[in-house]
Amino acid sequence: MDKKTILYRGDLKSCNYRCSYCPFSKHKASVVELERDRAHFARFCHSVEERAGELSIGAVLVVPYGEASLHDWYWEGLGCLAVVPDIDRVGMQTNLSFPVEKCLEQFGQQGAQRGKLCLWATFHPEMTDVDTFVAICHQLRELGVSLCVGGVGVPANIPLLVELRRKLSAAVYLWVNRMDGLGRNYTPEEVCAFTQIDPFFEKELQYPAAREEMCGNRCFVEADGRMRTCNISKGKAVNWYEADGQEIFRPLCGRKRCTCYLAYAGREDFGGKHFFGSYPLFRLPGESCCERSKQ
Repeated sequence: MDKKTILYRGDLKSCNYRCSYCPFSKHKASVVELERDRAHFARFCHSVEERAGELSIGAVLVVPYGEASLHDWYWEGLGCLAVVPDIDRVGMQTNLSFPVEKCLEQFGQQGAQRGKLCLWATFHPEMTDVDTFVAICHQLRELGVSLCVGGVGVPANIPLLVELRRKLSAAVYLWVNRMDGLGRNYTPEEVCAFTQIDPFFEKELQYPAAREEMCGNRCFVEADGRMRTCNISKGKAVNWYEADGQEIFRPLCGRKRCTCYLAYAGREDFGGKHFFGSYPLFRLPGESCCERSKQ
């Protein structure tokens, strides 16, 4: 039986970056909001620790609206999950603005292996420059952390993404997400340029027809335990904290097409598994972090 991947999104809706297009850059979280987010994530992590073997959970990826890496409880929680023998990978989406050594120390408090930690790092050209961002990527890799790197496919940013690709290690996969709100199709020249940066970019333009029978190995959990099959599917009637394994992983879609990476790459028929391995939602190619963590 294939191991399952769980995506988690908490209450957090605030970020330290001020990107012009992002609504979460404009919200300052209150103490009450942050404490609620902490409590919800602690509850979720405890439930995964208890049921990882029973539910065949192999990976947990935090996909926040805001910037989760700024908060201690995410590092501590992921560190606790990484200690669970059944779990191969843990990680989160991040802008890499966190203090690296401090956060890795928090992650390792319970003896977690850094080789299980996998970060999905997004480059925000409004808020940082290529050299600063690449330096953090190099530092994390030197400290034993796996990561993928990427950005939104804004045509005007093609030179920056080319520079980012040139300065990153060849072992780091650089992804490009389709730009929503472009208002037009990409030109053939733009598609070619983005595909040279990210060989999987054209999959961002294909919108495969939804097939819920292909989605039985993953689940999307929200802060209060509400569930969906993926981030864009219908909500399920059962709650993470009350449902059994059959109910948790019974696919429910309601979409006509899979329109983002977290939707189409979690399918069992995703064509990129030969490149990304058993946990393609982490976008990590080559030698898997779970293999390195066992060395």
